[in-house]
Amino acid sequence: MTSRAISKIGVVITGGTITALADDPFEVLDYGQAGALTGRELFAKAPGLAGGVEIVPVDFAALPSFDMHLPQWRALLALFHELAASHFDLGGFVLTHGTGALEETAFMLSLVWDLPKPLVVTGAQRPASALGSDGWMNLAQAVQAVQHADVGRLGVLVVANGEIHLAADVVKLSNLGLGTFQSPELGPVGRFAGLTPVLSRLPEPGRSLQGRFAGALSGELPRVDILYCHTSGDAVAIEAFIAAGARAIILAGFAPGYATSVQAQRLAAWVRDEDGLVIYSSRAYGLSVHNGRNAGHGFLPSGRYPPVKARLMVQLGLRVGLGKEEIGKLFAEH
Repeated sequence: MTSRAISKIGVVITGGTITALADDPFEVLDYGQAGALTGRELFAKAPGLAGGVEIVPVDFAALPSFDMHLPQWRALLALFHELAASHFDLGGFVLTHGTGALEETAFMLSLVWDLPKPLVVTGAQRPASALGSDGWMNLAQAVQAVQHADVGRLGVLVVANGEIHLAADVVKLSNLGLGTFQSPELGPVGRFAGLTPVLSRLPEPGRSLQGRFAGALSGELPRVDILYCHTSGDAVAIEAFIAAGARAIILAGFAPGYATSVQAQRLAAWVRDEDGLVIYSSRAYGLSVHNGRNAGHGFLPSGRYPPVKARLMVQLGLRVGLGKEEIGKLFAEH
């Protein structure tokens, strides 16, 4: 990979493990009681981490990842635009984020990303105070990734544990392991040799959803709920979702995407009689296979997208006025 002529990178710091501090350097489970590092403190503790480029650190709301949603996504996108406008020589961005919902923030930002600069999202499984914390290397590699030309063409990426993942592919699979972020079906798009990123595959041209919904965060997103399916599941949650105003329901179904018969019948009636929209995904990661049973109910497959990402796509699709057929086509084509 070839480096780009970048002299300055914007690094936006949110909450999460990567900045968290514990009193005990061996504490990697119950941390945060000793506070958290600011962006400037983070780089001050590892002065060589920037690798020769100027870092513009910006502290965002120090929220845990599970409290990051539409208001914060909207504010982050505005902040990236402000940074790009105020620093004409800014070559790209790094966003640090708690790992719990990192895949959702990265995917949402990729769908609405409208800047001609790369964004690399990273985090940590171990706090900054821990011996062997992974955050320092993740951050250093994220900074290096922004500087390479091929990465610059991929928009929003996730860097963790020496790997580079597309925001559309990556999921968190482990509660504690450093290799928690993986792309189960296709694998990472690249890996690091030390601090040097090396891409092993590029997305097929025209198949990316990058920026497909630019501008869609300007208003509120419609309510879309996820129904997690399990044995003996009934329609109680479905009725609650509908009563709350759900425009669509995502099935986290039995692999490869089934609900119980009771649930399927209620959802089919909602689709048929009340113009509801049901997208079926699976509790298992991987392609949700198109099948006659779900098709007969009027349900649409999410393709390779897991429930949380399918939900975001449907929210944005409804937000911009896509109909059922257009949303179905969106999943089928991407």
